[in-house]
Amino acid sequence: MLCGYPDDAIEDAWFSTIFTAVGDELVDGIAKRLDILAVSETDTGSSVRLVDILNDLYDVTTYNVVTSSSVGGDRTGIVYDSNTLILLDSNDINDIGTHPIMRAHFRPVGYTSPNSEFYVYAIHLKSGSTTSDKTQRALEAVNLRSNADALGQGKNIIFAGDFNMLGSSEAAWTNMLASGNGQAFDTADSPGEWRDNEAFKSLHSQDPRSAMDDRFDIQFVSGEFLDGKGLEYASGSYHVFGNNGTHTLNDAISTGSGASPAVLAALEAASDHLPIVADYDTGSFCINRPAADLNDDCKVDFFDFAVLAEDWLGNYDLSDLATLAEDWLECNLEPPEACWE
Repeated sequence: MLCGYPDDAIEDAWFSTIFTAVGDELVDGIAKRLDILAVSETDTGSSVRLVDILNDLYDVTTYNVVTSSSVGGDRTGIVYDSNTLILLDSNDINDIGTHPIMRAHFRPVGYTSPNSEFYVYAIHLKSGSTTSDKTQRALEAVNLRSNADALGQGKNIIFAGDFNMLGSSEAAWTNMLASGNGQAFDTADSPGEWRDNEAFKSLHSQDPRSAMDDRFDIQFVSGEFLDGKGLEYASGSYHVFGNNGTHTLNDAISTGSGASPAVLAALEAASDHLPIVADYDTGSFCINRPAADLNDDCKVDFFDFAVLAEDWLGNYDLSDLATLAEDWLECNLEPPEACWE
């Protein structure tokens, strides 16, 4: 949630500080700059400034942005790094409800398999705590899921943004998690009543400036990101950036120690929401399974020979041995470096 920031050099510096800190975080000993940034309550000028900040920060020209249409100046957007991701298409979805939603379709650079493709929704659902607000959010979740379900079965989908839910008792939560092609799963796996709840303090993302008491911002994923194959959510990587649960409930994020004082100050200045950070693994994909791949790992090696030997003259004979010899050390995994890891 950006509220139209950044708009000048001072605000640019806030975001540069935040992006630097996010990029410096270590995951399995590796630090990596942002690949994707989903934003809401942005505008055309601010989203372009985000691109410029990231390009300047890393001395590249590879960051780009797609933004939705505007409702009262309010847009959602998706910033992405074309050095790592190919934008296949994008859709401005303005029939979900209160706010427009941007959907982008990507494939990692260096991949050709359709199974490596994924979709990202930048989301902003109806705010408010009245019965009417919750009913509207529930309807918007139904509409969002209908859009995702229409993509078809087996799609990799990330739903990221400001859902404005007060807890998992809301119908909007139920509708997001309902069965179907685009069934959503909470990457934090933390249902509950989040508002003003000390037990969920480390998941609160709003408001870092004064009253940290709500888990409005969430990353949901489709089940394909959790099935142990191909593209995968990195288990345990979801976190509210700058929030390690040490701040005072219903107080500013700077009362805690989730980041350096300079980063916490930038987070408070930049937005009334904290960013949600999660990591994803591109994995590997079988492009064309070799005929002699007997253990379904898309390559032919001693493991396949062992399968053949174990069932020799049962299911396998000399013709299978000949095929094994012909395909020996063939590997059709993508990327190629996954072949002999």
